[in-house]
Amino acid sequence: MSKGAFSLDRLGRMHDRMSGYVERGELPGLVSLVYRKGEVHVNAIGTQSLEGGEPMRRDTIFRIASMTKPIVAVAAMILVEECRGRLG
Repeated sequence: MSKGAFSLDRLGRMHDRMSGYVERGELPGLVSLVYRKGEVHVNAIGTQSLEGGEPMRRDTIFRIASMTKPIVAVAAMILVEECRGRLG
């Protein structure tokens, strides 16, 4: 089953994986965004701090110390999507 450009099964698995980080206390919360074929899927999970309180929102502003790893991760996933690389 799909929601436009997105596979609902894959979005569900991504949500479950991300929720696991919050449930295990590894992260207080997170916002994930997937863009594909002109469509955007955004998911906000958890709270903005380990102490709880303010829920994570789609428009939560984050302090960013280093962007190298996320940029490399996106580049790697583009290569995987183009069948020019593999994960694992």
